[in-house]
Amino acid sequence: MNYDDRNIILSVEDLVVKFNLRGRELTAIRNVSFELYKGESLAIVGESGAGKSVINKTFVGLLDANGFISNGKILYKGKDLAKFRDEKDWLTIRGKEIAMVFQDPMTSLNPVYTIQNQLLEAILLHTDRNKNDAEKRALELLKMVGVNDPSKRLKQYPHELSGGMRQRVMIAMAIACEPDILIADEPTTALDVTIQAQILDIIQNLQKELGMATILITHDLGVVAGLCDNIIVMY
Repeated sequence: MNYDDRNIILSVEDLVVKFNLRGRELTAIRNVSFELYKGESLAIVGESGAGKSVINKTFVGLLDANGFISNGKILYKGKDLAKFRDEKDWLTIRGKEIAMVFQDPMTSLNPVYTIQNQLLEAILLHTDRNKNDAEKRALELLKMVGVNDPSKRLKQYPHELSGGMRQRVMIAMAIACEPDILIADEPTTALDVTIQAQILDIIQNLQKELGMATILITHDLGVVAGLCDNIIVMY
């Protein structure tokens, strides 16, 4: 891949993230800088507790209530996301332009709503489609991520699906608005090896099809070998 400044879609400069804990300030992320390019596949690897998930939560405004950015910039399309304080600001970015797939789909999906209801919510919130068009889009999304019998799956609840199928649904929700950046936070956790490979193939194929940049968070170097353009190691 040929890189130049015009292709930078996300630029992180000297980012410092801290947490207030029992009257003390603990530094979780210290002076991290990197650039993400359009269409690039970037892996962030490191042991548990290195701050991989924390840094990516800053890109979508999902830090825990006691966490905050104390220094640095997160530049995306001329905006400094590090300065966002209002949820209204984040709603213009989160899900629509930068989307995230979490490692445990069972806790990310709402157990009392059908798959269709949850997909429709994501589509109607971020697009100008009417309900009829949104329902067609929901079906189309499930087909894109390889869900078998998608019409049936739309009517089901999360507990009725396998772990691999739930993760496919989460990916479908994340790409509903064809974001510029897709963040996948250990998307293969707790899945068997065969399903892991399928999920990674889906993400890779969608990246090429939709022209997204992807950030893959993992502690497993084997997962990213031959899959990503660049790798960042956190300690």
